[in-house]
Amino acid sequence: EFTENASHELQTPLAVFQSKLDLLLQQPELTERQAAVIQDLYQMNNRLSRLNRNLLLLAKMENNQFSRTESVDVVTVIKELQPYLESLSGELVLKQNFSADSLPIKANRSLLEGMVNNLVVNAVRHNKTGGEITVSLSDDRLTISNTSDDAALDADQIFNRFYRPSEKTTGNGLGLSIVKAVCDYHGWKISYAYTDGKHEFTVIFL
Repeated sequence: EFTENASHELQTPLAVFQSKLDLLLQQPELTERQAAVIQDLYQMNNRLSRLNRNLLLLAKMENNQFSRTESVDVVTVIKELQPYLESLSGELVLKQNFSADSLPIKANRSLLEGMVNNLVVNAVRHNKTGGEITVSLSDDRLTISNTSDDAALDADQIFNRFYRPSEKTTGNGLGLSIVKAVCDYHGWKISYAYTDGKHEFTVIFL
């Protein structure tokens, strides 16, 4: 009940705020400086909306509100997500390395898709110009790795909420904590490693 109420009460004013910004941007007498300020507010509003959705998602998982699980093939899910993942990666090279034709698991499909999405977004944010992202699948695990010029992340802090390794890091610091929550919810294990200039996140489906 709380999460439903919070979602409604927070999303409504954020949506109204965005619509008002849209109206302001359409004003013909708008100066370049005023337009720049409105664009900044627009981005901040989008960030608040994402933050709201992510916090509510964490609350729902912690209160076991995603009870429906089904038999899901991880290979099929990733292949269906591929066009979207490619759009997220932009100019980066997205590689796939599947050693299994299928990987059936018991999972909530929407949470699994969200986990993969957050891992790829994280790989994009911590990548380098002209870098690459590799999605690997084996008998019981999924690994998403990315090239990077950054040093290793703090393995003790990386899955904590609002952890950001530097001020240059974009995002609200909830992506990896959501990944960890999805794994905990299903009883999966997740680990982080930094080898040969690559950040690697591995999910073991138990």
